[in-house]
Amino acid sequence: MTNEIFETMNKLGKSNYDAMQELYNINLKIVGQIADQQQAFFKLSVECITAQVDMLGKSKDYKEVISEQTALINETSAKVQGIARNTVDIMNESKDEVSAWVEKGVEEAATIVPFSKTA
Repeated sequence: MTNEIFETMNKLGKSNYDAMQELYNINLKIVGQIADQQQAFFKLSVECITAQVDMLGKSKDYKEVISEQTALINETSAKVQGIARNTVDIMNESKDEVSAWVEKGVEEAATIVPFSKTA
């Protein structure tokens, strides 16, 4: 009986370690993807500011400034929406990955320590 308990505890320990390693890898991937989106947003912000400065330096009258700013705003808005969509996709994928991780953990736990039907 004692050996059985030790074997079960060893299996649980290894299973827990493997599960934590897998969760760490999932989180690492998610953080990397979100950081990429933040970098894309920062880059877009710098590009937008640079384009505005260039436009103000080249424009001859206020009508031209308004027209060019409208075009710049539309372009920037479309790119921001793309970044937002990518971020939503990342979060949805992450939810699915973590859900699968939890389900796998529950299944593994049930095989290591079977639940009693008489409880």
